[in-house]
Amino acid sequence: MKILAWNCRGLASARAVRALLDVQRSTKPDMFFLSETHLGKAKAETLMRKLGCDRFAYHESDGRSGGLMMCWRSENKIRVFGVTENYIDTVVQEEREWRLTGLYGEPRWEHKEKTWEVLRSLHGVSQLPWMVFGDFNEILFNHEKEGGRPRTDRQLQAFHEALGDCNLSDLGFHGDMFTWQRGKIRERLDRGVSNAAWNMLFPNAKLTHEGMVKSNHRPILLDTEGLEDDGVKHSPKRFEARWLKEETVEAMIQAAWARASARGEGPSFMQKTSMVHDELHVWDRETLKGPMRRMKKLKRELEQKRRGPMTDENLAAQKELLVRIELLMEQEETW
Repeated sequence: MKILAWNCRGLASARAVRALLDVQRSTKPDMFFLSETHLGKAKAETLMRKLGCDRFAYHESDGRSGGLMMCWRSENKIRVFGVTENYIDTVVQEEREWRLTGLYGEPRWEHKEKTWEVLRSLHGVSQLPWMVFGDFNEILFNHEKEGGRPRTDRQLQAFHEALGDCNLSDLGFHGDMFTWQRGKIRERLDRGVSNAAWNMLFPNAKLTHEGMVKSNHRPILLDTEGLEDDGVKHSPKRFEARWLKEETVEAMIQAAWARASARGEGPSFMQKTSMVHDELHVWDRETLKGPMRRMKKLKRELEQKRRGPMTDENLAAQKELLVRIELLMEQEETW
């Protein structure tokens, strides 16, 4: 089953609807969860029909702000549990029932705690396998933000604690990390989180960040089957146990900690840890995995050359690529 979530920032214009229909054609979802629709009931029903759906739940917008909508075709058996300005809560009746909650997090900083209170209240309602996805309007880690002022430890901790209290964990994603952009600031505000029972029910599930169109939010597509893997999955960043096998890891951590301590005036322990964590992942990507990535790139280039015309120039380029690949293969034991 495929479900598309998108903070579309208004669907009253023909241009916005065309953008949504384009996304539908490329992703072919079975269900839609749309936030900030800026639609009343009549226009929401019209949009539902344009999307080829015949069932929907919605929360009417407050003038030119807010508004939620979830729609689907009748062959998908969906039972609606609750609808508020912050969520649409449903049960998907497949061979084994599971719970799907489309969430729209509080955009106002002074009311951010409301989102975590909503999550905790929803958690106690059911013991079913549970997926929550949509625009949380918050990040989990400071590496999920580029530009602008970083979040405080307190803000990040509030999100972590809410997920922990609800036994939910981040699903990870495919595609570009950042799902929202304004000017030079980019953040990962849209995501899917699930409990252990849902993860066991859908072990191949995949969440993809689609291309950014019209809105400053990317649509995100949840595929519960996710059998086709056409990219690299970006799981939440964690400390990797394999790093401890590297002879240079201790020196790397000590140097990164010293650099973190030297930045700014007295960064907190959490901030220092986050900086070291980020440096370790850069080290892993560029040093430990660098040769392998270069080899994959060279192999792709070689395959492209092999599919081209067999000219002298092309053959010479192939030989050069083969030599470079062989040199990297000789270094493989040191990776």
